[in-house]
Amino acid sequence: MTLLIKESADCDRSLPLKSLDNQSRFQPKTYEFQLHDPKGISHGRRLWFQLRPGISLLVEDYKLQENLVVETSPTQSCTSLELGFSIFGHSCGININSGQNFISLDLDTDADEGNTKEWQAQERILKLDIHIEYSLFESLVLSANDKLPDNFRNIIDKTNIDTNYFQVGRTTPQMQTILQQILTCPYQGLTRQLYLEGKVLELMALRLEDLQDSKPLNSTTNLKSEQIDSIYQARDIIINNFSNPPSLLALARQVNLNDCTLKKGFQQIFGTTVFGYLHDYRMERAKELLLEKNTINQVAQTVGYSSYSAFMTAFRKKFGINPSVYSRKNSV
Repeated sequence: MTLLIKESADCDRSLPLKSLDNQSRFQPKTYEFQLHDPKGISHGRRLWFQLRPGISLLVEDYKLQENLVVETSPTQSCTSLELGFSIFGHSCGININSGQNFISLDLDTDADEGNTKEWQAQERILKLDIHIEYSLFESLVLSANDKLPDNFRNIIDKTNIDTNYFQVGRTTPQMQTILQQILTCPYQGLTRQLYLEGKVLELMALRLEDLQDSKPLNSTTNLKSEQIDSIYQARDIIINNFSNPPSLLALARQVNLNDCTLKKGFQQIFGTTVFGYLHDYRMERAKELLLEKNTINQVAQTVGYSSYSAFMTAFRKKFGINPSVYSRKNSV
C-alpha cells in the first residue's frame, strides 16, 4: 500500500513579492497536511509557513512503514533560492544524508502546475526547506556578493543566467542549533512569525558563510555507503549524548566501525574530528542555555563539564568572551 498526502488547492505557499500591491496587507499563513494511514502504523505531517511575500518555510516530519506520495499544489511563476536541511533520513529524489544540506538556485521561472514526489518507507524522516524569492535574496546579498564563489556570483550578476546552481554542504553545530530552535518554536501569532523569519535569515547567513569559507563535500572519498551511514549514526549518537558521550572506541563499536575508520571518515565528511564536532555542539548549546537564564554552573553541568573553570576557559576560547558577560549582554 502507498500512502498519500495531497496539498489543497488554496495552499499559496510561495507568494511572490509582486503579488502584494500597496493597498494589500499581508497576512502570514500556515498550511498543515497530516498523513492519514488507515493501518495506523505510519505518522507524519507536511507543514508550510508563509512568513512574508518571498519567504516560506517547509517542515516535513514522517515515520513511514510504507511508501508515501506527496502531491504538491500549483505555484505562481517565481525564481527562488532553496536551502534544504536533512535532519533525519534520506531525502526524496536528492542524494542528501542526515547531517547534510543543499543550496539551490533554480532559474526556471515557469509556473509550477503541481507535481508528485515519493518517499520510501524508512524509520524517520525530518527535513526543513527554506524558499526565498530570487529578487529578495539578491537585495539581501548585493553588497557582499563579491565574497561568494564565482559560479554562484555569476548567476546573481546575471552573467551566467542559463545555469542553475546546486551545492551540498555539511550542517554545522551552529546550524543544528538554529534548526532545533525553529522546530521547537514556543511562540504563536506575530511573535512566531517574527521569530521564525529571524531564524530563517540567520540560518541563511550561516549557510552563505559556509559557502564562502569551505570546500564542497569530498566527492572522492573511498568510504563505502554503509560506512558513511555509520558515521552519520555516530554523529547522531554524540549529539544525543553530548553531556556524557561514549569514548571513541565505544562509539566505533556502537556503529560497527573500527576506531581508525571512524576517525578518518568523520574528518572527511564533517571536516573536523569527532570530539571537535562535539565541542562545537556543546558550546552552541551552552550559548542557548545561557540565553534561557540558566546559571553558569547549571550550563556547565548540562553540557558535560564537571569543572566550572574548565567550562569558563572553553567558552572564552571559543567565543572570545566570558559566559557571564555573554549572558548579561544578550539577555532580554
